[in-house]
Formats: sequence, C-alpha cells, structure tokens
Amino acid sequence: MKQQSGFTLIKVMLMSTMASVVVFGALKETVIQERLTGNFQKDMNARLLAEKGIFTAAKSLQTAVSNNNNLTVDELVNQYGLHAGNGDIGDDTAYKARLSKNVDGLLEITSLGQRYYGDANQQLVARFELKPGEVKSPFQHAVTGCKGVNLSGSGVVDSYDSSKGPYSETNRDSSGHVNTVIGDSSVTIDGHSPIKGDIKASGIVYLKGSSPVIGDVHSNTGVDISWGSGVRVKGSVFSNGFYIHRGGEIDGVVRANGNAKMEWGSKIKNPTNDPYDIMYGGTGSFPSSEHVQDSVKFSDGTVAYNVSYSNPYFKKNPEVEPVEVYDPSSPDYDPARPNKECDPFELPKNMPNVIAQGEAQKRDFEVGATQVYQFTPSIGRLLLTDNGRKKALDLNSKAAQIYLFDNLSQQHGISETTEERVFSMKNFKLYSDGKMTIAGGDVIFLVDGNFILDGDAKLTIKDGSSLTVFTTGKVILGASGQVITEKEGMTASGIPSLNFFSSYSGRDGFQVKGASDMYATIYAPLTQVKLSGSGQLYGTVRGSIINSSGGSGVHFDSALKDVNFGSGGGSNEKPQLIFKGWAFEPAKPLPELDAGEGEANNSDSSNTGN
Repeated sequence: MKQQSGFTLIKVMLMSTMASVVVFGALKETVIQERLTGNFQKDMNARLLAEKGIFTAAKSLQTAVSNNNNLTVDELVNQYGLHAGNGDIGDDTAYKARLSKNVDGLLEITSLGQRYYGDANQQLVARFELKPGEVKSPFQHAVTGCKGVNLSGSGVVDSYDSSKGPYSETNRDSSGHVNTVIGDSSVTIDGHSPIKGDIKASGIVYLKGSSPVIGDVHSNTGVDISWGSGVRVKGSVFSNGFYIHRGGEIDGVVRANGNAKMEWGSKIKNPTNDPYDIMYGGTGSFPSSEHVQDSVKFSDGTVAYNVSYSNPYFKKNPEVEPVEVYDPSSPDYDPARPNKECDPFELPKNMPNVIAQGEAQKRDFEVGATQVYQFTPSIGRLLLTDNGRKKALDLNSKAAQIYLFDNLSQQHGISETTEERVFSMKNFKLYSDGKMTIAGGDVIFLVDGNFILDGDAKLTIKDGSSLTVFTTGKVILGASGQVITEKEGMTASGIPSLNFFSSYSGRDGFQVKGASDMYATIYAPLTQVKLSGSGQLYGTVRGSIINSSGGSGVHFDSALKDVNFGSGGGSNEKPQLIFKGWAFEPAKPLPELDAGEGEANNSDSSNTGN
C-alpha cells in the first residue's frame, strides 16, 4: 500500500482553527451586542422611571391645586417638595421627583429615574405654568330666570359699569343679557321692552309686540318672532330647533337645525355678506319673492343671483352652540350639585346653618311711624322714637361664619377677628314713614321670616356701606317705599351695596312694587320675582321665574361679574397646571429635602418603568 503523507490532516486542522477564530469573533460580537442591549434596556427603564416620577408628581399637584384654589407656586414647592417611589419589577428600580421654581416663575419637576441600584440613571425636567383658579360670579347677566322670563310693558334691559360712574353718567353697552337655565324654559318679550344684550333660552324665545333685541338670540328649542315691522333682532338668530319669522327684520343671519318658516314682511339683512343668509336642517317655507339671497357662489364655482331660501344650498344643519342648561344628560352635569346652574350658592343646603347662627337673637323687628333707626356692623340703635309710644329695641351684632363671605372681608371695625358680625331677626318690617340708615361698614341681616318695606318707609345705605339680607321668607318692597343707595356698586371690601339672598320656595316670594329706583343684587332662585310699577332696578336679578311689567327696567351692573362671594358659589374654574415643555439632563443626585418641606412617598406601582 502507498504511504500517506498527512497533508489532509493539516488542512483539516487549519480549517478547524479558522472556524474557531470566526466562532470566537462572533461570540465576542454577540457579547458586545448583549451588553449594549442590556445597557440600553437599563437606560430605557431609568428613563421610564423618570417619566413616572413626573407623572406622579404632576397628578398629585393637580389634585392639590384643585382642592385649594389659592395655592401658589412657592407653596406647592414648600408643601409638596419631593415625590419618591419604585417600579414594580424589583427593589432595584426607583424614582425621585423634586419640585422647584425657576427664574421665569414656572414650576419645575426634576425627576431622577434609577435602575440596578443606580447603575443606570436618567434625569428629566418638566416645566409647568400654574394657572390660578377663578371664582366666576353667578351675576353674569342682567336677568336670569331659571324656569322662565316674561318681560312686558316698556322697561328697558341694558347695562353699565358702576366702577366707572353711575348709570346716568356712563356709557351703556349691549351686555344686558337675559337667560334661562333649566329644561325647556322660555323667554317672552312683549310690549315695548327693548333688550340691549343677548337672549339665551333653553326653551322657546317669543318676540312679541315691538320689542327689539339689540344683540343675538339663542335657543335650544325654537325662536318665534311675531308680526311687526322694523328691526326685531339687531344681531343674529341661533336655534337648535325651529325658526318662525312673521314680520320685521333680522339684521344678522339665521341658523336653525329644525324647520324654518318666514311670512310676508319678514327679512334677513345679512350686512356682512355671509355666504348664507340662512341655514336650516328641516323643511323650509318661504312664500315671498323677497326671501332670497342677492348672490350665491355654488361649490362648482358658478354664481347665481336672487336665490330663493328654499334652494337646497341653504338646507343644511348648521353648527349651533347649545345654551348651557341644567340637564342630567349633559356632560357638565354634577350629581353632587344637581341644581348648580340655577342655584350655584346652594341656598337650601346652606341657609339652615346660616340662620341658626343667630338663633339667640331671633325675634320680630319693626320700625314704624316717625321712628328713625340706624344700623352699623356692630350695633342697631333707635335714634328717634314716636314720643315713647313704641320703641324698637337696640340690637348688638353677633359673631358668625357666613359661607358666602369666605372670600370677602366684611368691614365691621372689629379688629383681630375673621368672623362676620350679623343681626338676627324673626321677621323684619319697615313701614309707615319709618326711616332706617345703614352706615359705618358692611351690615348683615339674618331674617328667618319675611322682609317687608311698606308705606312711605325709607331705607338709606350710606356711601361706603352695604346691607346683605339672608331671608327664608318673602321679600316685599312696597309701592311707596324707597331704597336709597348713596353710591352704587361695590364697597371697598368688594361687597355690593345691597344684596338679597332668599331661599323661599313658595309663589311670588320676591315682589318689587315701588315707583322709585333701587340698586340691588336679587338672588332668589327658588321663587318667582315680580318687578312691577315704574321703578328701575340697577344691578341684577335671578329667580325661578322673572315677571317684569309696567315701566320696570333692569340695568345690569357689569362690575358685578367680578364679585367674589365665597365657597360653594359661582361657576368655579379650577386651577390648572399647564405643561410648557420638558428636557433630559445629565443625571445627578437631587438635593435632600430642607426642614419643613413636604414629601410624598408614592407606593403606586404601574407598569411604567418595567
């Protein structure tokens, strides 16, 4: 046999060696990739933990500012300085979020996320602006009838600003709005009662007689304009239901989601040349040759002239913003405050506690013929008697806590106390030619019964003073009685010069019959308010149903929009944390808490940071 030289064995060994080198190189590359992947995973976990610290801190801070409208950035930093916690994949995951205030006044949340006991670290900074909460006064309109408004006669509804001077000396504007807030509550304007503002009704708006609206008309149900001539609506008509127009002019445009009907003598002017004089979602009835738009540009670019409103071009559902109402199906409905739109101050709930604080003083109070009585915040005193035949008792005020004064400081001249001073009575009556003066600051009456001003009686509120009346009974301001406010508007403490808060729920619970003018805020959401005679009301009125007749007018004081009656009142806009931006930073240890700073240990473990 031929002897083998062994070269094949050498080749096999060489190839095995080369394969081993390739395999070891691949293994080294795999190890490197594995380490890079692990480091990336650890960094990603740390970054997610840093984000979790931001989210946890921001959520906690938003809850804090929602519960306290008055918190500032500095107070948030001091009280909620640190938020710390863990992920849910082991003890080696942690985050720590630290609060601070930057040079621009923004709230900064610096969050450090860590994995493997600090082997991986990521730091994220998020900036937030604290938008303060606002307490929106319920006195936003001239007339608010929760269940309906009926204005007849010749009274004018308009507005002015008492902070710029009295009604006779200031420029009047068109913000004397009229509105309803419950269900399908309607507004009826009859006679010649011009409305210099908008009408907003959850139900039907009826425009009768010759009453013009110098503003827009909004309705959730329908708008019915009677026969007549001249301008009926200076603005536009917005209806989520039907639209009936029998006569006169609408100076703006019409938007209706239901049926539209126009009679002879009715016209839509559209002076701004909106592409649509009218839009309606239902059927249309337009018998007059005048019910046309001067020119229409169709989608294909063609232009037509004198196009009838019955043309399909106008038949489309417009976007009409609904009037905000008390409605259990509304997304804004709050089961805890079901009647908040009508009664934001929640009088039925709070009035028993208010009245009970003066229980020991509760007795009938009367000032009658030839008597003169004066109230200051601390004492009520008879200044002049009827020759001793009848005396009204002197009264001393009593300390109390009235929830509507949580954000207002009553001027009572008594130092070192934040409590209010009140006078409590069973019934109040100022009659015959009796006279009463309110002086020396802000006076508060708690009347567990009726408040009556009758005969030729006169109630005078001195400049710089105010009277606030809480009552469970009827308020009757008689035909010859006078309420004189020497200076309209708010006192230095921010309290309107005359205020009535009534929780009475029977019929005709608030009656203003006089021929004299009066400045007041009337808040009686559970009963009808009747304004009759020829006296003018300066201020605002809110009731279950508002009935105004004769020459009674309402002149809304727009300064009342800023009245800050306290907790439970108004439409509160909660404070908000507004996100302004974020950035990653090189990780570094966060400073420890200073003495007195707050710490929140968050044990809530979500999947964030896994």
